[in-house]
Amino acid sequence: MNFLIAKIFTAVTISLSGLAFAYDAYNAPSAMPVTPPVTVSLAPVLAVTTTTVKPLTDCQYALRLARQAGWPLTEMGTVARILWRESKCQAKAFNKFDTQGGSYGYYQINGYWCRPNKYWPIGWLQAKGLVTTCTDLLDPVVNTNSALAIWHNSGYGPWALPNP
Repeated sequence: MNFLIAKIFTAVTISLSGLAFAYDAYNAPSAMPVTPPVTVSLAPVLAVTTTTVKPLTDCQYALRLARQAGWPLTEMGTVARILWRESKCQAKAFNKFDTQGGSYGYYQINGYWCRPNKYWPIGWLQAKGLVTTCTDLLDPVVNTNSALAIWHNSGYGPWALPNP
């Protein structure tokens, strides 16, 4: 009896794994990179067929930077929400009306983090070696790395989101 159950279990498992592979193949991204065909003739001109690659959107680029900086994959939905809400994914966004000394870049990091205060005489981000001045936060890579450091220190509190 146990042998029959094992055979049935194996048959069902193999069948389901085939379905899983078929499902993955069916739902594969349609924009997978394809090597364009190259045609070579003996004529003096080399004929090459080219394809046009769409540039990344501002948000796609910002999310790619976030992954490269080390944001966990599990947090990318929240990171995308912050990027859109704070700056509409604009790397050079600046809010001069922020009462904490302006807000800078993708994550709208406010001046509190990069200005001297009683707790951090040279500024928190300066003490961490991430910036020299607040305007460094207008660099997308610096802003992303600084946001990650702030998140590790304070969670989502600086962006007024609840921490999990």
